[in-house]
This record gives sequence, structure tokens and C-alpha cells, in this order.
Amino acid sequence: MDNSYRAQVIETLKKIFKDKSYSNIVINNDMKNIEHRHLSLYRKSVLGVIENLIFIDWIINEVSTTKTKKMELDVLVALRLAVYQLFFLDSSHENAVVNESVQYIKDKGNIRASKFANAVLRNILRGKLQLLDKMDKLPIDDYLSVKYSYPKELVRKWKSQFGKDKVEAVLIANNAEAPLEIRVNTLKISRDELIETFEKKGIKVHKCRYADKGIIIENPVEIDKSDEYKNGFFSIQSESSMLAGQVLNPKEGSFLIDMCAAPGGKSLNAAEIMNNKGKIISRDVYKGKLTLIEKEAKRLGIGIIEAEEYDATKLDVTLTEKADYIIVDVPCTGLGIIRRKPEIKYKNTADDVKDICEIQYKILENASKYLKPQGELIYSTCTTERKENIELVNEFLDKNKGFELADISDNVDGYFTTAKNGYIEIYPHVHCMDGFFIAKIKRV
Repeated sequence: MDNSYRAQVIETLKKIFKDKSYSNIVINNDMKNIEHRHLSLYRKSVLGVIENLIFIDWIINEVSTTKTKKMELDVLVALRLAVYQLFFLDSSHENAVVNESVQYIKDKGNIRASKFANAVLRNILRGKLQLLDKMDKLPIDDYLSVKYSYPKELVRKWKSQFGKDKVEAVLIANNAEAPLEIRVNTLKISRDELIETFEKKGIKVHKCRYADKGIIIENPVEIDKSDEYKNGFFSIQSESSMLAGQVLNPKEGSFLIDMCAAPGGKSLNAAEIMNNKGKIISRDVYKGKLTLIEKEAKRLGIGIIEAEEYDATKLDVTLTEKADYIIVDVPCTGLGIIRRKPEIKYKNTADDVKDICEIQYKILENASKYLKPQGELIYSTCTTERKENIELVNEFLDKNKGFELADISDNVDGYFTTAKNGYIEIYPHVHCMDGFFIAKIKRV
């Protein structure tokens, strides 16, 4: 890792830490400054530091007299990156890692801090095994929190939700690298045909286990620059997210509303399932994101989507009892997609849950008013938090007569025992997919 490249990793991390920005947005923006051959290591380093932040800071604080909270950002981030490399990447270049990190700080004109960083990193190198030994002896909740870098409150929450014998598997699965999953555009090509095309090009792929339009790409090298992408044969979408459309299974010629549509994957999937016949209104509160949906629809050859700026928490009386189908994919705490956005685990979701549930409930309530009798809606989130999922759906059903959960066992693999009750809960440690909740509600 040379210093120009190290500098870019540090700059990206500084933005994420300082502005509390989403890692994927900053990475996508900063990637243009990285040489092609370094891209995968760049991503891995940025995400690796965020993913292992509590571990890294614990190591630094064990050795340094100045604690991480008091350090200048430049120095702190340089140390964090170095510690990540020393413990999680190739350990055969330990001295080079120390020298380059110290040089980076020196190049910033901070001689005093470079000496400090040198002393801290040399001490960490010397005491590496003793530090890990000390970590292993921490009380169990502290150990799990430090080892896998999750706030203790989240460790305890998951312990009570999943059981103390399962909690370590939950933490490990949420830290694992998420695969690249794509949805086949069945308007243009079949799944088997696309797989064959990829294999001829030496791209390693296999079918998703649960999503019947899904493919997992094992060596995803700039897949969005391929002819298949440009010709609209597929979209990038997680398998869990694809299942929302599969569970809804809207019929050709019907009218569908997507309440919170951006970036558009669920609307576009629905349009493909509907064979590009009927009408879809895709709404989102963020105007800038709507052009993304329109651009994607064009690439995929979809003509039935109308993108509109609209706040889903406000009732639109012009749509009362008009829709055959509705997608209600609500904003949520995101605890199911930590694999893709590791910074989510450090957000204090306990405070957010109450507020977010009120928004979710309001959107679901509005959506239900747009349904025709016998119409169906999907309520989905990318969180594993039960208050936002089955508890919220049950609350809605208690307060609103004339709605019920619909059996979805025909639409999803028999592995989901709750499918006959009208909903599924997806967990990374059980299904090797993003954490997700999907329920199908019918107006009767």
C-alpha cells in the first residue's frame, strides 16, 4: 500500500467519520481517484476499518497514553488504518505498514505526531499476541463487543432476540462480505441464458437459492460496464429485495403504486413480472432520486413506470381504492444491511425506533386506503428489529378491520415456515442474505 493510495483511503475514512456519511456513497464518489488495480483493496480497507472500529480503537487505547477520543483526526485515522492492516490484512509487511503510516503523518508536516504514531505502532507490533490474549479474557459481552466491533447495547439486544448461544453467529454473519446479486430482466433474457452468456466470458456465477430471477456473481469485475448490463439484461439488486416482488407477484395489466420507490429496484422488478403491461406509479420524497428510476427503466426497456415526487406520509385522496397492488418498502433502522453499510451498527437505533415506527405506520395506513377490495400490498423493511416488522404489522391489523395477512408459501421456498402465515423474516446468519422482513396484506 503506497502512500498516495494510503492517503486516499484515509481521506475517504475522514469524510465518513467526520460527516457521518454512508460509506457506499463516499466510496463511490472517491473511487475515481484510485488506480484500477488498487480498487478492490481500497474498498476492502475502507470498509474493513469501519467494520472493525471498536476492535481497532480498543487496541490503540490499550497501548497509547493519549486516547483515541483526544487524537487529531489525521493521526487517528492513519493509526486506525495501520492497525486494521496489522490485524486483518497480510501480516508479512508489518514494518512497511508502520513506516508508511509514520511517513504519511510526517508528510502532513506533523513531526511530533509522527514520532508518537511510530511509538504506538511499534508497541502494538511488539505486544500483538499479548493484546489478543487480553481481549480473549474480557467478560463475555465486552469480548463480543470488542472482537466483532458492535456496541454492547446491540450485542445484548441480539442476545435476547436470538439467544445467547446464537449471538456470536449473528455478529459474524453481519460482518461477512455481502455477495453481488443481480436480478435477470426476464423481458429480455431468461436466467439460464444469462448464466450461459456469463460463463462463456469466464464470469463465475450461480443461481440464488430463494429468488427465482436472482444470480450471484462470484468474481464481480466492473459488471456494470459489461454489454449485458448496457443492453439491460440485468439489474444489481439484493436477493432479499428481489423476494419482495416475487412475494407480491403482480399480474399483467394491473395498477401498482410503489410508495417509497427510490432507487427503484422493487418497481422495476414488478414491471418485469407484469411483463411491462399495466401501470406503475413510483413515488419518492427525494426528487433527485426519481431520475435514477427513469434512467433504469429506459435501460431495461420498461415503459409502464411514472416516477413522481410525493411524500408517502401524506394521504393522496385521488388514489383512494384505485390500486390492485402496492409496495410499501418503508424507511427503517437498516439493521439487516450492516454487511453492506457497516457504519449502521454504531448508530444509536434505540432512540430512532419509536420515531421511525410512527413514520412506517403512517405510510402503511395511507397505502391501505389506496387498495381496491381484494387488492394486495407488500410491507417490507431491511431491518431485523421486530418492532418495525411483525409487531407493527400486527398493530395495523388490530386497528384496521378488513385486512388480513395472505398465505405466501407458493411464492417463496418452503424453508420459511412463517410463509403460510403471510410473512417471512430473513436473517444473514440463517439464510446468508441481507436481513429483511416481507409481509403480504390483503384487503378483504
